[in-house]
Amino acid sequence: MLKNIFFIIKSSKKKYLIFPLFSGLFLIAAFPPFEQGYIAWLALLPLLATCLRLKPVQAFWAGLVFGVPLHFYTNLYLAHVLFPYLPAYLAVIVMIAMIFYISLFNGFFGLGASLAYRFGKVWFAALAIPALWLITEFLRSLSFLGYNVGYLGYTQWSYPLLLNITSIYGYWGLPFLMVFFQTLILMFYWKKLRGVSLYLLPGFYILLLAAGLLLPELFPETTAERSLKTSLIQGNSHPEDVIDATREDVAQLYLNMTRKTLEQEPDLDLVVWPETVVRLNFTSRAAHHEGIVELGEKFDVNILYGARIRDNNNLYNSIVLFAKDRNDIPVYHKHRLVPFVEFFPMEQLLNRLLDLDLLLGSYTPGENLKVFDVEGFPVGGAICFESYFGDHTRLLAAEGTRHLFILTNDAWFGESIGLEQHAQVAAIRAAEMGIGVTQAANSGITISFDYRGRELFRSGKNESAVFTLPLDFTSRDTIYVRYGDYFPAIWALYLLIATPLIIFRKPGS
Repeated sequence: MLKNIFFIIKSSKKKYLIFPLFSGLFLIAAFPPFEQGYIAWLALLPLLATCLRLKPVQAFWAGLVFGVPLHFYTNLYLAHVLFPYLPAYLAVIVMIAMIFYISLFNGFFGLGASLAYRFGKVWFAALAIPALWLITEFLRSLSFLGYNVGYLGYTQWSYPLLLNITSIYGYWGLPFLMVFFQTLILMFYWKKLRGVSLYLLPGFYILLLAAGLLLPELFPETTAERSLKTSLIQGNSHPEDVIDATREDVAQLYLNMTRKTLEQEPDLDLVVWPETVVRLNFTSRAAHHEGIVELGEKFDVNILYGARIRDNNNLYNSIVLFAKDRNDIPVYHKHRLVPFVEFFPMEQLLNRLLDLDLLLGSYTPGENLKVFDVEGFPVGGAICFESYFGDHTRLLAAEGTRHLFILTNDAWFGESIGLEQHAQVAAIRAAEMGIGVTQAANSGITISFDYRGRELFRSGKNESAVFTLPLDFTSRDTIYVRYGDYFPAIWALYLLIATPLIIFRKPGS
């Protein structure tokens, strides 16, 4: 069958793009709402089989064509934000530019994979191809343009055993092992694995996989003597209410829901609200919202909430803790801002040129981490988009956080798959850090995972509800928290060292 495929590829200048296109379409089945994550362990075969037999420039276009349908599908949810708030022509341009930009990384992967295979050394290509996939994903996460939606490894969120891999290698171990597996299948089918490589390469793969799956079971676990009884408030407010700085409707909604909850559950330890529920002005002095102070003191409860904070000339997207019996105001300002929405160079000029009702790029990134003390329990917070970045959340775990809250307002995305994609990322973060992770959302999906990444509960979309649960602080040590993104660094170093050795090797060696 594969021989027939390659005959078609060689006999036509354009037909070779069919198979990468099919590969991208096939991979969609691993994402919401289909959730067939196992497909991602096979979906790249048509792409790889094509790129490895093409010239590098052709392989670049093959990778690009693979990426377009996949990234169009996984990012279509952004249309819920772009089209209502931007002129139609500009929204279309932004979508096309973003999909093309993301797909470029797949194009460069295709080019690199073709070059690696053409060097002729099986051991080098077998390791270089998954390393290239890993490095292109890693590079895509960097700089203010970093954007991790639609990553290959996120399709494995519902397999807790596989998530053990992330506690060793971080998220990056998942895509590496998935691409390595499919590369070995092709090379075995093509009978490229001969002699020593027939045993060493599969043996090395099994060693990496076994270490990722089994070693975490030996990590020490820590349990808490008690749990915190916690209520997560999902108010389902409209995103327009968040934009309108003159209204207090959202805060009042959450105050009313919290008051009713506390009247029914007076023994609560902690109440958690989602992102940007409250507006605070710290320009003259730092102070909680009056309604939060009233509730907190009356019911003797801690309240962790999302706020937009104006502090002199800076606007922050923040998490604030009202802690009973404390006079200070612990605050965390969001570090990783959403590109082109919360952060944009020359934002004032852009907004004037486009005459936008929604101001872009007006937030200031925070600089310091914050671990909140809730009755002796160290609790961390991340805001919305930040949960896509394990290199950021692991810093909170390294500082001693025993449970991470992700505060978000996903009402912008309606009932699209953007809500599922965001919620599922929390499973990866939990397994990476070895701590429980709970996402508190304004409109769903509110969801919680234990320290292994196992789902404990989830809310529906666009529903107003309160979820009360005992917050478990069981945790375990992980290599990723201790050493961070060492895994991409190792494979980048491999490419830097091995590539010149292959290029400049003596003929016949």
